[in-house]
Amino acid sequence: MWNRALLSQNQETAPAPCSPRGVHESSFSAAMSESSLRFRLVIARASHSTPGDVSGIVTRMHTDTELFWLLSIARPVAAAPKVCRRSVATCLALLMLDDHLRVLRVLPGASVPHTPGTGVLRRDGVIQTYLGGVLPPRAHAETKRIGELLINGHSSYLDTLCRALSGDETPDGFEAVPADHELYDPEAERYFAPPLSVWYRASVLVHPDVPSTGTT
Repeated sequence: MWNRALLSQNQETAPAPCSPRGVHESSFSAAMSESSLRFRLVIARASHSTPGDVSGIVTRMHTDTELFWLLSIARPVAAAPKVCRRSVATCLALLMLDDHLRVLRVLPGASVPHTPGTGVLRRDGVIQTYLGGVLPPRAHAETKRIGELLINGHSSYLDTLCRALSGDETPDGFEAVPADHELYDPEAERYFAPPLSVWYRASVLVHPDVPSTGTT
């Protein structure tokens, strides 16, 4: 699914937003085939109420027509370029891994069909999933590996995201989520962001023996 989401970026689309608080659960469709959804990447400076030990929060969700990745970075992290680059890379890597293996879905989709996949990157490097579960060791290692691929191969893209997150400038291709949009959040400054311009084969990104669910 990671390949499909990135390939869809080649269509002429304006990037769009995503967030656990901004969209009502009723707008989600658990049965919709994601192959037909339009991919949207949304980045945000996390709200001031975000706990101090959190570096970033990722959420994966969809409506009837669009698949959203929301990447929220803590404000102190967004203000530190090198720290921001690594945090953004880790968060994107987690979303990529989840798109292929659903590592963020601790609970069965059948029992909680409208619960978006959510992950929290803490300052100490621990990654928590929905309801506080911890990402399994092999999935955590794979997230780190993919993050290093992004840092080594796409640092300029990561830095562009961080410049937008810092609030110092709005680079070309970014658009603030308008106030009349259903995903608008007055506490978090959100932007529709251009997705990464390249994609990897799933076999390069993800090792097949990484567990798709579970906690440790």
